[in-house]
Amino acid sequence: MKAPICEVCLKNDGLLCPADEKKLQEGIISELDVKVARLLYKLLGDVDIEFKKAVEAGDLIVLIVGRGDVPTVIGKGGKNIKALVKELGKRVRVIEGFDAWGPGELKKLATDLFYPASIFGINVVYRPGGEKAYKVLVPFRERKKLPEKPELLENVLSQILGRKVEISFI
Repeated sequence: MKAPICEVCLKNDGLLCPADEKKLQEGIISELDVKVARLLYKLLGDVDIEFKKAVEAGDLIVLIVGRGDVPTVIGKGGKNIKALVKELGKRVRVIEGFDAWGPGELKKLATDLFYPASIFGINVVYRPGGEKAYKVLVPFRERKKLPEKPELLENVLSQILGRKVEISFI
């Protein structure tokens, strides 16, 4: 299993090695990333999946995994997700993450996160000072299908992308 922490730290519930401790101190990884990586390792063992990051907003935790790894993480009949929900005490969603965030990847990410609601598109907004932000366009008739409150989804997307994200109903 590929994770943000090394294999030794995955198997050990105690302390982190100096390299992973440094990543934690610098904010490259979070305590939640460490906790979720260890839980996934306990549940799945040494399977060929990639866990990239965990993002928490309110009572929702979104796990970002590698391409094609979502079914493995969810498990047969959702047994892995149920175990994660029980262990973390929050709702869990699993989505596919990418190494580079181009327009196609952003739309797929938003589509996965907003399911069962559909999205119309994503606009890039250039703010004064050269700062980039994103506006996710959701058809007005789809607003009731959103799996979470719009503010929560904005928060999750902003954390994943490292930029301000706003949802706009059209």
